[in-house]
Amino acid sequence: AADNDADLVVFPELCLSGYPPEDLVEKPFFLNAVHAEIDRFVELSRTVSAGLLFGTPWVADGRVYNAAVLIDRGTLGVRRKYDLPNYDVFDEKRVFAAGDLPGPVDFRGIRIGIPVCEDVWTPDVLECLAETGAELAIVLNGSPYEAGRYDTRLQVVLARVRESGLPILYVNQVGGQDELVFDGASFAVNPDYSLAVQLPGFEETVAMTNWRRDGDGWVCEEGERTPPPDGLQSVYQAMVLGLRDYVRKNGFPGVILGLSGGVDSALSAAVAVDALGPDKVWTVMMPSPYTSEESLEDAAAAAPRLGVRLDRIDIGPAMDAFG
Repeated sequence: AADNDADLVVFPELCLSGYPPEDLVEKPFFLNAVHAEIDRFVELSRTVSAGLLFGTPWVADGRVYNAAVLIDRGTLGVRRKYDLPNYDVFDEKRVFAAGDLPGPVDFRGIRIGIPVCEDVWTPDVLECLAETGAELAIVLNGSPYEAGRYDTRLQVVLARVRESGLPILYVNQVGGQDELVFDGASFAVNPDYSLAVQLPGFEETVAMTNWRRDGDGWVCEEGERTPPPDGLQSVYQAMVLGLRDYVRKNGFPGVILGLSGGVDSALSAAVAVDALGPDKVWTVMMPSPYTSEESLEDAAAAAPRLGVRLDRIDIGPAMDAFG
């Protein structure tokens, strides 16, 4: 990023620890490791031209916060998440303390507001930032995939733009974490409500956004605009990404699937192949005395089309053993 003359590199919510970190933030050894990395980034910042903005757990006054850290040329600024979600898959109030309503951070003469995810879903934080002199807002997010969620996010951000008059850069996490999938699809909205930048969904992307002064405010220049997938395409990509990251992050060599000759198992095998590659997918047909010949034929036809290994293990003898 610095080689491409970027002024500031932005990463999503709690990217240093992984999101959600859950009970790890209650373990001192983990928090010590996190703060050691932050110290290392501070030292590194003295030798690079770009600043760094990222999400991390932050320990202060005996409490742990979900925070945004801005590091630039050896200096460090922190903003703590104000609005902690505690519904659906979120239980942040159990492991984090809430921060105060934040003011903007000065970055090379520009006053940047840094809400963290849920902070932008209600008006309070953006209202406070606008009243205390913020010129633009960069939102760090760990917003998981849900059907229709992208449109909801965009409408929420547009509401905050309308209320505050500030342009907003919305940076979202990409990847699978246990049962959650984060779809990315980061974007930038200008004060005139125009969508200046839209990054792809379900894939990691490094993108440059260019900003210019316009009167008393800032405008993001038009850049990449890739519509995120929707409908069944988004569901399929979520399954592929979730499986890929679950297998790789856990260090599994691959997956073994039952291939029955039916639609469900064929679709599961297709997801696995798209996620991991055919060499990491091993399918098994386990016929019983009640398995139809058509099922055997369909399974045998599906495997070479997917490029996967198919073994046959007859379970009739095992069934007979139980009478």
